[in-house]
Amino acid sequence: MAKRRYTGWDGNASGKRAGMEEFVKLTSKHFDGGVWNNGSWGVRNMNRPGRSNPSVHGTGRAADMSWRKIPGNRRAANGFGNYKKALKVVDFWLANADLFLIEELHDYYPRPFGRGWRCNRAAWKKYQKQTIGNAPGGDWFHVEIAPAHADDAAYYRQAFARATGKRLPKPPKPDDRVLDELVAPSGRPELTKAEEATVKPRVKTLQRILIAEGWAVFATPDGQYGNRTFRSVKAMQGDLGFSGKKVDGRYGPNTANKLTTHLAMG
Repeated sequence: MAKRRYTGWDGNASGKRAGMEEFVKLTSKHFDGGVWNNGSWGVRNMNRPGRSNPSVHGTGRAADMSWRKIPGNRRAANGFGNYKKALKVVDFWLANADLFLIEELHDYYPRPFGRGWRCNRAAWKKYQKQTIGNAPGGDWFHVEIAPAHADDAAYYRQAFARATGKRLPKPPKPDDRVLDELVAPSGRPELTKAEEATVKPRVKTLQRILIAEGWAVFATPDGQYGNRTFRSVKAMQGDLGFSGKKVDGRYGPNTANKLTTHLAMG
């Protein structure tokens, strides 16, 4: 798990954001309603003692997900109602923190004053003074995601499919004109994360193939060979029969040959 820059409050949104809401919905669905949305977008100040800073909830990139069980309440009837059971949600989020672009978690329940995880330290901090409101004993988790895909529901559908080992249905086959563009790049020269800062047509072509074949953890090709493309190429290599150190996320001639064969077989 790599350390990443923490964004925090970066301006209030005008309403709920599709990527965040999809992340919340899919988390609840994955745990059969064991956690549920106790509040996402809302413009207000932090619920933090002695501070009046604006809350990240206002950006549309944060949600409180409760594990409270409320019999008779349609939304909360299946809540875990048990802290130890609810921790499996936190474990799932952190196992996929880079994929889900999680930036911060607050766990209000533990004594003496709860704990917090943040992406720029990639570790938990147990609070020894009143740092977050409603701690200890709060029966929910606060989660924040990065801005990059806060508006991209398709990204989070792809990300959850990858995290849970499921494959999304392949999109309809493109027409012949588009198929002509989906010829696997040669891999000469090799495409790697060295292309991360530049836009390359060959990278964009590769990304379109990754999306069309269900390997991508993103919805729109941008021509940059960053972390998302790197992870998607690794997924492709695994499906194409590579193993061990050969699943390296680099797109060279061997990977290109395997992909070309795969595409030719339809």
